[in-house]
Amino acid sequence: IKSFLSQVFSFLCSFFYSRGNYYIYEKPLTKNEKYQFNTKLQNAVIKIISTPEEFEQLVSNGYDFKMMLFKPKLEKGALAFCAFINKELAHVTWVALNKKTKKEIDYLPFKVAFQNKEACSGASFTNPKFRGKGLLSYIYAVIFPYLAQRGIDKDKYTIKVNNIPSQKAMNKFNHVIIGKGHYLKILWWEFWKEEPVKELKEV
Repeated sequence: IKSFLSQVFSFLCSFFYSRGNYYIYEKPLTKNEKYQFNTKLQNAVIKIISTPEEFEQLVSNGYDFKMMLFKPKLEKGALAFCAFINKELAHVTWVALNKKTKKEIDYLPFKVAFQNKEACSGASFTNPKFRGKGLLSYIYAVIFPYLAQRGIDKDKYTIKVNNIPSQKAMNKFNHVIIGKGHYLKILWWEFWKEEPVKELKEV
C-alpha cells in the first residue's frame, strides 16, 4: 500500500510542480554484447511483461506487484522488465519503443529517434526492501541484449545529476553522456534546456 500511495502522491505533486537536472545517456547496442552481472539476492526471477494480459496472468499466479500501476503503461505499449524475489516485486525498469509510449515512462522531452532504431528506458523502481543489491545493473544486463536482438541500435535514458547510486550502477556499461538537461514544470508550463557535457569524471 505504501508503494502505491507514494506513486499517487508523487504523481499529484509532479502535476503541479517539478524540477531537476539530468544527465542524458546513450548506450550503443550490439547483438554480440553480453553481460554477467549478478545481484546480491538469491533466487531472483526475471519477467518481461509486454501486455496487460501477461500482467493479469502473473497476478493470478500469485506475483505481488506492490499495488504499482502497471496496466496503463502496458496498454500504451511499454515493456516492463521485472525482478522478483519469491514472487515479490523487487525491481522494475520500463522501455518505450515509440514516441507515444515514451511519454508514459519519461516525461522529460529529450530527443529519441525511434525511426532510427533508438529506444528509451527509465521509470526504474526498486523495492526499498531490496535496495543496494545491484538490481538496476542486473536488469539492464537483460534489457540491452533484448533490445539489440530486436534490431534496436541505441538506448537512451536519463539519470538525475545527484543520483550517485544509479550513476555508479550504470557506469558498468559502455554508455556515453551526450548531454545535460534542466527541467522545470509549474502547472501547465514546462521548460527544458539541453547542453553538451564536455568533460565529466565517472563516479
